[in-house]
Order: sequence, then structure tokens, then C-alpha cells
Amino acid sequence: MSLPWLTDIEYGSATEELLAKDMDAELQKHGVVRLTGFPATANELIRLLEHLGTPLRYYGGDTGTHPHHNAIWRVSYDREGARRGEAHAVDGPLAMHSSQSLLEPRPRYFCMLMVNPGWQDQAEGMNGESLLVPWADALRTLSEADPSDYMSMLNTLRSDIPYPDGLTRSVAYSIEPKQNEFDYGIRLKSDLLHHLQEILPGADITQVVKALVKAAQRAALRVQLTAGDLIIVDNNRWGHGRESVIGQLPTGGGGWDVNPRELWSLTLA
Repeated sequence: MSLPWLTDIEYGSATEELLAKDMDAELQKHGVVRLTGFPATANELIRLLEHLGTPLRYYGGDTGTHPHHNAIWRVSYDREGARRGEAHAVDGPLAMHSSQSLLEPRPRYFCMLMVNPGWQDQAEGMNGESLLVPWADALRTLSEADPSDYMSMLNTLRSDIPYPDGLTRSVAYSIEPKQNEFDYGIRLKSDLLHHLQEILPGADITQVVKALVKAAQRAALRVQLTAGDLIIVDNNRWGHGRESVIGQLPTGGGGWDVNPRELWSLTLA
């Protein structure tokens, strides 16, 4: 389904070099683009994306979960992985966040390819719909909700705070060229609010991050990806998350059916 805020480009409509050029132009203008009809092969994915940047491993040199390339993470429900709390294996919703929020320099792009959308017959908001948020819209929503305190909240977000890895860094940071008054880069780790609530439960920064999380959820744009949809976003200016997804359902014989939903994600320098 076409969306007014999202430009679709059909894979196979031009050479990879021309596709990458068109995709880059959309990313420079709007910060987001979707390529449709993309084949689910790691080699073709990496080959195309290398026209836009360098695929990155995750923190500390960790490799992804795809057997054919160490920069690709396979996001799909896995019961044992979910029990261990692995973010790429759990069901349920995923809060709005930035890709590789602890990494410096900041990764330029975040990419996700829907390989199999899985079960799509659940109630709205229970089918793993993808959520994308322009951080400028989240900050604008924050400003509209509390205009008298907005500048104070922005200054708090721009100050160094403790992250889960033990280092301090700001949530918001300046980016160039600045497109409007709300145009800041955001590095929001998915568990940052929980971390702050544990170590600084009454601090201003904890309340401000909580307000930002709520504003991002309100400003989020929903898109239901189909097989072959490849979304790329400006990782400084856009965050992503997910509506709830059911990982497994009981069968009549006492066993479990596992949702075949699978998405591949990676970041580019």
C-alpha cells in the first residue's frame, strides 16, 4: 500500500547503480525510502547496500545472526532466545529506538528487509507492523505538549547522561545541515528509560526521556511491510520500533505453532 510520506522504488526497474542513486536522493531529501520486490538473499542485499555505505557489525565486533553475512541480524521469534532476553528473538512490541545507539561515529543508515511478514490475521497492532518516527516530529510533539518547558527539556536531552554501557553521552546531538528548529540527531537505546528508572528514578533526565519516548510513540508512522520490502532510513533523523507480534500459538495436539515472521536488519556507515 502506498503511503504519502514514503517513496517506493521497484527493484529491477533499473541497474543497481541507478537504484542506489535514486535511493540516495530520496534519503537526502526525506530521510526514508522503500525498495519493493527485493529478493531475500544476503549477497544481493549487501551488494546493493554497499552502494550507499559500509555494512557494520554490532557492538564490540559482535556478528549478526545471519549465517551468510556477519552484519545482518535475523529478527524472528525464537523461544529459547526470547527466554534469554535476546532483543532479536522476542515477541511483543519493540519500543521506538535508534539503531546501534551506543556506537560512535553514528551509523549513517538503518536498513530492514522483510523476508516473511508472518501471521497477518491478528487484530490491528498485533501483526508486527513496523513503526518509523522522524525524531523532529517527536521533538515537535514534545514542544506542543509542554511549550513552556520544551527548551529546558531539550537542553537536558543535549547534556551527557549515563547509558547502560557505563559511558555518558547525550540523547540529542546537533546535525548539519539543520533543516528546522526540531532537527536534532537522537540516540535512544531501547532500554535507556528502564536503565534510568533503575539508577536515577527521580531525576529530571529520567522524566524527560520518558516524555520523549511517549512523544515518539505518538508521532510514529505505521507501515505494514510485505515480503521483499526494503526500508532504509537516515539513522540520525529517524527511529524505528514495532507493534506487537505473537511469537507462538498452541496447536490442537498440545504443541505450538511458531510465527514464521522474519526480518533482516543492518546498519551502514
